[in-house]
Amino acid sequence: MKFRSFLIVTAVIALCATVSREATADANCNSLNVAAAEIPHFIESDEKGVFVELLRTAATRANLDVNIRVFPKRRALNLFQSGSVNTLLPHSSAGVVVPSVKSDPILIKRDFVFVRAGTPVPRSASELEGLRIGLTKQYAYSKDLTSNKNIEFSDEPNSDLDNIKMLSIGRFDGSIIEERSGQKAIVDAAVDNIIYDRNHPISEFQVWILFSDNDCGRSLSERVNAAFGVMKSDGTWDTILPPPGSNSGS
Repeated sequence: MKFRSFLIVTAVIALCATVSREATADANCNSLNVAAAEIPHFIESDEKGVFVELLRTAATRANLDVNIRVFPKRRALNLFQSGSVNTLLPHSSAGVVVPSVKSDPILIKRDFVFVRAGTPVPRSASELEGLRIGLTKQYAYSKDLTSNKNIEFSDEPNSDLDNIKMLSIGRFDGSIIEERSGQKAIVDAAVDNIIYDRNHPISEFQVWILFSDNDCGRSLSERVNAAFGVMKSDGTWDTILPPPGSNSGS
């Protein structure tokens, strides 16, 4: 009799544990627990940055809870890979391959070489050889580019604004910056001696949000993508992430 009672108690405990796990899974399917990689302009805090605003707006429309914490890039990736969070913001085709469910692309990242006016604009990696080039910390750059030992790269700039200012005063021969952020940095720096050739990006790759590679991750991706679609249709997307200005550069 005691043994039978023990089996019943054990079964009840197991059932409660199962229900608890299912309830947690259901809750997780309605929550975005986000590790965000700190990136100038795009992710500056848990409330500030273009990518942060895109995701928070989509989450509101998809009726999803969202908790965003900002980390250095490597730490954010490690948290996602270990399963400590269910969302990574962002990840690009320039990075390592990570088992995951991708969102629709949130950016086609087009990097350009910005130079001082009167200087030829390099259009290929070979034309950068022998030059000192500024790279902004926390950005992902093409490995085909950064592996070129004939180019002197500096990651001294902490932001695109720093990068443009340092270029303007002659610290660098050129700076590689994403187009929109570079345009904003030129305006914020109040300089008029910087140009680029918007017809010749030095590199180009896709940027996504990653979700856990499971049923909840697929559900979250579908709901976020649906919200993104509406945002693009009603103009919200372009308000948050305006297309690069056609009147900037050379």
